[in-house]
Amino acid sequence: MTEVRPMRELAPHLVWEAVLLLAAGAVVAGLYNANSAVFTRGQVWAGVAILGFAACGLALSLRTATPNLAIGSIGVLSGWVFADRVNDGASVTVGSVVAVLAAAGVGLLLALLTGLTSLPAWAVTLASAFVISAALLKATEGQLVPVPRAARAVEGFGLWAVAFAVVSIAGAVLFALPAVRRLLSANRPVDGDADPSRWRPAKFVGALVGIVGSSVLAGVAGVLTARYTSAAAYAESGQLPYAIAAVLLGGVSVFGRRAGVFGVVLAVVIVDGVRRWLALENVDAATTMLTVGVIGLVGLLAVWLLELVGRRVAPLSVAGPRPTPAFSGFPPPMYDGSFPPPGVAGAPVSGAPDFAPGGPPPGFAGPAPFGSPPGFAGPAPFGSPAGVAPQSGIPAQSSGQTPAQHSGYPAPPPPTSGGPVFGQPIYPSTPPVSGPPAFPPQYGGPPPAGGTIPQPWTVPAAGGPAPQVPTQPVSPPVSGPPNADPPPGYPQTPPPSWPPQS
Repeated sequence: MTEVRPMRELAPHLVWEAVLLLAAGAVVAGLYNANSAVFTRGQVWAGVAILGFAACGLALSLRTATPNLAIGSIGVLSGWVFADRVNDGASVTVGSVVAVLAAAGVGLLLALLTGLTSLPAWAVTLASAFVISAALLKATEGQLVPVPRAARAVEGFGLWAVAFAVVSIAGAVLFALPAVRRLLSANRPVDGDADPSRWRPAKFVGALVGIVGSSVLAGVAGVLTARYTSAAAYAESGQLPYAIAAVLLGGVSVFGRRAGVFGVVLAVVIVDGVRRWLALENVDAATTMLTVGVIGLVGLLAVWLLELVGRRVAPLSVAGPRPTPAFSGFPPPMYDGSFPPPGVAGAPVSGAPDFAPGGPPPGFAGPAPFGSPPGFAGPAPFGSPAGVAPQSGIPAQSSGQTPAQHSGYPAPPPPTSGGPVFGQPIYPSTPPVSGPPAFPPQYGGPPPAGGTIPQPWTVPAAGGPAPQVPTQPVSPPVSGPPNADPPPGYPQTPPPSWPPQS
């Protein structure tokens, strides 16, 4: 892609994030008025941390244009692995590391499948989510896996919420670097790009970073969920819709690449705060789901608006030079004598037009210049190498032949203006089938040498007689400079009738 200055691309998102900052302040104020104890008991920070890591992972996959819709199932898998390890006597640290590594392993498999095949990431991860859920349901037999008391946690989630904010903002700043953004956003289709199903190494790198990174962050969210709820679930608990609503509200483009810096953090605060506020007001689950859905739709409209503005202030296009025409100079003519339209010509050529490699078909004769007598052979194109046949006219001529030897082939009539360079005509060994009329016997063969040809283009001297103009209509001129030296034996005036009557 082309280099776009980071601030030009981030400017629309920073404006939107200022709006989100005001909205987040309003939600926090409303939640505090509803029940101030939620900020002192740590429950708010647990929800922000868990939803935050899940949303951060989904945002990373959207930035790389490889949306990972399996983050919910991967989080549940990570929580189950953590609970299984600590129940076998492993420490919390070891169990957490093993669980996150398991999530990374699943993400690596999905990334390889996506990156090596160029299949859409959303399709690969959505189908894989069903497979993961089925495997968990089979392994747990539909039962919750309890977490030992020593591995549970009800405090300290404030640090995890800060860690989520740091990871999200640091990742956004890193992604704003042109080199990183260009490397990781190759999966986003842009103007002038090739077939999206075509494999490229840059797409593979983007899939690795986006899907594996999002799976790791989803694994962290799964471990925190298991520690906070004191049990590992066997199915996805509905975390994905909340994460999608937060990511869209944060301004992360569903097309990839475009995103802000603080949007995901502010959107997580808004979504989790609204969810908790509605719970404090004893609102039913259906209303809560409807509210979150409306928030997601608002975020989707915000993404559309940010894309619309972003295409104007920071358009994206394929990097590299502009496409050049397929030829320089004139393209070779086609076999019917016409030239191909621009951009359709074959291999580049330089110089004057000529036949394509291999020459014209045997016996080919292109059209004569406009107005020329039948069979007239115009000059070869300017700059053509020696031996190139003219584009139209008679076959190759043999030297040493005169009009007397071929009485059926005289010189063409003089042009009205312009005209090819005159010279001693050379005639073929056999008369052509069609051509200009011959000098009939009643005229005594070719005219004698000498005489002057009337030149209509000659300007007479001051006070001199006007030039003679042929009374006989002649053919329109052909391209070429005039020449005041007629060939020997050229008649001063054309025959009385043209063509002569037999």
